[in-house]
Amino acid sequence: MIIDLDIENKNVLVIGAGIEGTKKIRLLGDHKCNITVISENIGPDVVNYKKKYNLKTITKKITDVDILNEFDDAFIIFAVTNDKHLNRKITTWARQRKILTYSVDDSQQSDFGFLSIIDIEDSIQIAVSTLGKSPVMAKIIRGKIEDAIKNIIVKADIDNIKIQAFAREQAKKHIENPKERKEFLRSLINNPEIQGLISKNNIDKVKERIINTLDKLEDNNGR
Repeated sequence: MIIDLDIENKNVLVIGAGIEGTKKIRLLGDHKCNITVISENIGPDVVNYKKKYNLKTITKKITDVDILNEFDDAFIIFAVTNDKHLNRKITTWARQRKILTYSVDDSQQSDFGFLSIIDIEDSIQIAVSTLGKSPVMAKIIRGKIEDAIKNIIVKADIDNIKIQAFAREQAKKHIENPKERKEFLRSLINNPEIQGLISKNNIDKVKERIINTLDKLEDNNGR
């Protein structure tokens, strides 16, 4: 099962700041979560991420899990040290407290895995998974299909996603019924005039039309 987890404003603890830890910090950074990193050594990349993502770093060698008692409000704990035994102790501690956890070296001890992601202009993400069997093959397969997918997705698709995001927020203010709201959003996709404006890159005009249409719809419903 592939799940898109919302971690915005959630507390995330990363234990270990080596190669794998640094990768995970970089991935987490753009999700606006509250990241705390604990590691004996904090490398230059993590120092840069500290400034960029407002990380909290604790320079400390962890030999047991007692320090974790200070972080029992964590939403996720990442065990990404180079000590497999310690990683297992960390994930066991987290699971006992119903905290989501990830181990870099033991998928059986992890509550979730990382997928190989194809990202298209920060609007579309397509995940490739081997169900934890082979992250290496997931990356190879992603490489094989990435160019083909990016050739299939055209600019109008990306623009429609952005318009739909705008229209969805506006529709919530004017249309209470979820089914009617869905029908309105779908109508924009099938509207030749709207699609013509999108093809001409006249996005501001599209937004104006959406607002005017919703205002008229609200006026008609109020009569």
